[in-house]
Amino acid sequence: MCEFCENFGSEDIWYLDPKGHARQLYRKQVAGERYVPEAISYRQRRGELMGLVSQARLERDQAKIQEYSQALDRLYQENEPCQVVPLKDCYKILEYSNPIASMSCVCRKQTRATDERHANEYSCLGLGTGMLKWERWPERYRGGVQFLSEQQGKEWFDKWDKAGMVHMIMVYGTASEGRPFVGGLCNCDYPDCIPLRIRLDYGIKHVLLKSHYVAIPNYDLCNGCGTCVQRCQFGAIKMEVTTQKANIDVFKCFGCGVCETGCPTEAITLERREQFPALREEW
Repeated sequence: MCEFCENFGSEDIWYLDPKGHARQLYRKQVAGERYVPEAISYRQRRGELMGLVSQARLERDQAKIQEYSQALDRLYQENEPCQVVPLKDCYKILEYSNPIASMSCVCRKQTRATDERHANEYSCLGLGTGMLKWERWPERYRGGVQFLSEQQGKEWFDKWDKAGMVHMIMVYGTASEGRPFVGGLCNCDYPDCIPLRIRLDYGIKHVLLKSHYVAIPNYDLCNGCGTCVQRCQFGAIKMEVTTQKANIDVFKCFGCGVCETGCPTEAITLERREQFPALREEW
């Protein structure tokens, strides 16, 4: 069981608990008091620590790398950790969320200098009442947002899953609100995705937890086409030399399910991570 389920979930999986999709985002300002979102100081500290980690890596100072990396990991854990989510759970999340709206990807804007300006290009999804005030942050939503119905949202996910994108749930306010708030679902890939890069390149665990699933191949159905290898963003799949069948390293697998949905022979299935004793604490 992942730590979010242990701490916040009353359902089988924490993000399928309706409580995680209901939080009052509009607050009445008390006369004479100035409300400063805690997220501002958190993001400033996050940027400072990321800079310190990068500088320590350049200097090859192992003690500082460990110190700053652990501090950054704790910061993500307490505030805004993400988690990989397979397509089938994305569908379920949409059933809990209202409204839902697609928008441009911040990661690609920062890493590729690519600004998605048209609804056909939007690859991120905002969930819940926060989307009712999107216009308050024009620097984030410069291209606007596209509100979607539940069915349109599922079709939108189908498109990005077919393209090979990994789906990730975005949560906010763990430290300030006492429980994670499900605020978004993103579709991204390495090396565009900032959470993916920080987890894989820097080893910061809580920026992106693995999903509740792991991909398991069926060698009798595998035809050796290699589609799963091409679609895996985590380097968890290779073709066996002797059999020319797909081999999945379950310790590297993040359970995104992109290999499963792309397999032409349905030779890959997603199984719950908790079923395997060696993987129960592999998040």
